[in-house]
Amino acid sequence: MVDKVTRESETFYFPIPAGTPYSIIAEAVNKFGVELTDKEVNIPEMADSPMMPKSWVIKGEKDQLIRAREYIVKKMEEMLEKFK
Repeated sequence: MVDKVTRESETFYFPIPAGTPYSIIAEAVNKFGVELTDKEVNIPEMADSPMMPKSWVIKGEKDQLIRAREYIVKKMEEMLEKFK
């Protein structure tokens, strides 16, 4: 008899590109069940600083995050088409 091994879902992060409109971020968060949060940015020159800079990221399970990322990219491309 083989024991069934269960694996807890892992959390992954995707950095939000600078300039992404809040409306697109909110749509992706709500549509794909990911979470908007901030994460410290590792900058070697600031390693000793008590105040590490932070960046917005979305976090969640890998599949959800991939779909959310694709959605954000698609929406940004549609938005940029308007400027051509």
